[in-house]
Formats: sequence, structure tokens, C-alpha cells
Amino acid sequence: RFGLAPFYFPIGNALAPAAVAPASFSLRAPTPRANAIRVLRAMVLRKPLLLEGSPGVGKTSLVTALAHACGQTIVRINLSEQTDLMDLFGSDLPVEGASAGTYAWQDGAFLAALRKGHWVILDELNLAPQTVLEGLNACLDHRASVFVPELDETVACPPSFRVFGCQNPLQQGGGRKGLPQSFLNRFTQVWMEELDQGDMELIAGSLFPQLPSQMLVRMVRFIRRLQAALFARKFGVAGAPWDF
Repeated sequence: RFGLAPFYFPIGNALAPAAVAPASFSLRAPTPRANAIRVLRAMVLRKPLLLEGSPGVGKTSLVTALAHACGQTIVRINLSEQTDLMDLFGSDLPVEGASAGTYAWQDGAFLAALRKGHWVILDELNLAPQTVLEGLNACLDHRASVFVPELDETVACPPSFRVFGCQNPLQQGGGRKGLPQSFLNRFTQVWMEELDQGDMELIAGSLFPQLPSQMLVRMVRFIRRLQAALFARKFGVAGAPWDF
């Protein structure tokens, strides 16, 4: 099993799982560790998870690190205002090497992951159009299945299949919209706390152990000062929001 006390989960069989999360993600830092415990606690329920927090807080990377540590295959799908249901579920496409006009059904990324029982990250969930949200309803609620009319087939979600939605707060702009409450009710919502100075120093130290600690401290302090000046609108107003 893998987890942080007292929340543990069975190891999957995608790959030989690491004894700890991958080196690209540090659970030694207090805030990422607390965020990880929130996610693991929410995973006790079978409901999908919705992770919300500022850019760079580690929403996607935390789920990816947990999937690798648990031996689960992770599929990341970036949503946008141009995303269509066909991108997620599939469509009839030309068959490579066949005669002209030969088409066959090909599963989209979401449906292929569902069939195999993989974990799915739906990034930028509050940028997706309403038609995509409605199409996802059936696999997120008690029905736990997807009906594909083109195939006249209902695909049930296997027990290992998990959905993680990630989004930035509404006030971050960029065309984001508030999700309907009826859709939000299908998720367990988890707020991801922002990293502080100590977190960033620990993470930078674990990623770049060859660099002097004092240099890392000064670099982190400089970036945080830039970020504070940006929030105070001292520069970078045009085209905002930006992030360091």
C-alpha cells in the first residue's frame, strides 16, 4: 500500500511503484505534504476530486506523483473553450493504410483511459464548454458509466478508474467561469494551499542538491519579491494575470 498516515491505498500494477514519490515532487515540504494528506483523505470516497488553487501550487504534479507512487497510469487532458466531446470520447477517423473512404471508430483519450481503469486529470476544468461538462455527468455521478451513441455501447467505470479535476480560482481570469453547483456536487473539492518561503527552499534543495543553500535562499526570496510586486500591480499590468 501507499499513502500518508492514516490514509493508505492499494498499489496498482502499471509499473514497479517507487517506495516514495518521484524525485520531481517533494513530500518533505510541509505545505505539499498537507495538500497530499487532503487529497488522500478525499480519495477515501469514490467521488471524483476537484483540486483548486493558484498556478504553480502543484495540483497536477501532486496527482501525478501520487499516481506514480501508487503504480497507477495517469492520463492528463488539458481542457479549453475549444474542447469537444469527440476529443474526450472518440470519433470515426480514417484508417491508416486502408483504401480511401475507410473509417473506423477510435477511442478518445478519456474513454481509452476509462476502459483501462487509469487515473485521469482534467486540467483547467472551468475553461471547458457546457456541452463537455454535460457529457461527463454520467461517469461522475452514481451511474459511473458512459454511453457512446455511435457504438450503441455503455462503458462502465472500473474500480481503479479515478477522475481528478484541476482548476485555478475564478479571479485568476483567462476566460474561466463558475461551474454549475449541480456539477460541482459530483466532486469532493480540495483547496490547495500556496507554498511559502520554507516550502520553496526545501523543494529547490531537493531538486538541486548541488547548489549552495544560501544561493537557493536568495533565489527564492528574489522570486517571491517579484511575485509580491506583481500582485501589487507595480508592473506587468497589461496582459495579466502573470505568474512567477
